[in-house]
Amino acid sequence: MSHPHRIGVNLLWLVPGVVGGSEEYTTRLLAGLGQRAHRDIEFVLFVLEPFVEAHRDLTERFETVVCPVLQGGVKSLRVGAENVWLYQQCFRHRIDLMHHAGGIMPAARSTPGVLTIHDLQPLIIPERFTPVKRNFSRLSIPPSARSAKLIFTPSEHARQTVVDLLDIEPDRVTVIPSAVAPRSGAPRPRAAAAVCASYGIEGRFFLYPAITYPHKNHQMLIEAFAEVASVEPDVTLVLTGGRERMEESISESIRRLGIERRVKRLGRIPRRDLDALFIRATALTFPSLFEGFGVPVLEAMNLGCAVIATTATSVPEVVGDAGMLVAPTDQAGWTAAMKRILTDDALAERYRTAGRARAADFSWERSSSLLEAGLRRGLSLAAVVPA
Repeated sequence: MSHPHRIGVNLLWLVPGVVGGSEEYTTRLLAGLGQRAHRDIEFVLFVLEPFVEAHRDLTERFETVVCPVLQGGVKSLRVGAENVWLYQQCFRHRIDLMHHAGGIMPAARSTPGVLTIHDLQPLIIPERFTPVKRNFSRLSIPPSARSAKLIFTPSEHARQTVVDLLDIEPDRVTVIPSAVAPRSGAPRPRAAAAVCASYGIEGRFFLYPAITYPHKNHQMLIEAFAEVASVEPDVTLVLTGGRERMEESISESIRRLGIERRVKRLGRIPRRDLDALFIRATALTFPSLFEGFGVPVLEAMNLGCAVIATTATSVPEVVGDAGMLVAPTDQAGWTAAMKRILTDDALAERYRTAGRARAADFSWERSSSLLEAGLRRGLSLAAVVPA
């Protein structure tokens, strides 16, 4: 009787609450894999200590190895751990194939690998990143892509940029889309109203859940909302998500525009509370300049929240015709879109209904099935082509 193949998943890059939508994408795909029967495959997760607490459902489901030399996101230490500690662990745990789920592969590898590239923003728009990040991405992403047996991306837009920018053969790049959890686990309307009240949110509001990275385009949204607030006295803009590089300038813009009482900054909030905000929001406003997929858009549609979203990168793939699309630099267009959704109840209801139907096309069962098929193909290629 043959032994099961053992596939490792390199999650040393995944610092909970810091890496944005890629955390949701990766952990939900793994949860989907965990619900499938794999008698001939065993999965081993290689993680940081904070991952264990944040995603106990996964670490209880899968064999998990915690890296003892890392606690957080210091990139230089992580790169060192991947090239030394992870190299050794592949031998120790008899790994046949390593899935590097964070966009790069370590230079030193003791087993063949497949790679998930969430997006190529550091190569496409390098000026938005620090010199260290720019140089690291330029030196590490292209050779990682060339070395991978297969590459997975969350969207067709991301797939095409990998093929074009990195000169990768199209048949080596597969789209594995993100998906949504069943609506049955969402808060009921009365509970959602109570959650909003607990945060001091009353009446109509727009919602933007995003870490304050430059590409999330908070500044433009705040400027556009200020115009709405000047004529709609009962509307609020609710911002959730972790603190990053644009934090101070966003706060300064809110003060300069005199809308401190009209913008609520909630920071990171629990997943169930965010679901409640989706249920109660007038609309999601999602003006991002760059997305590998755009998970919050799909989450909003799934929960019946009308969507006003960017025309940039992958987001139109997700929205289809189930929401209002506006160019991310068109401030006047964003103001007009918010005003329209506030005053046209029929339009808002049409988007809520269309969004639910659209979201139903994105299932974790399908996505995890695609991932399993990709990993099996990677095992096959690894057996044929020496590492």
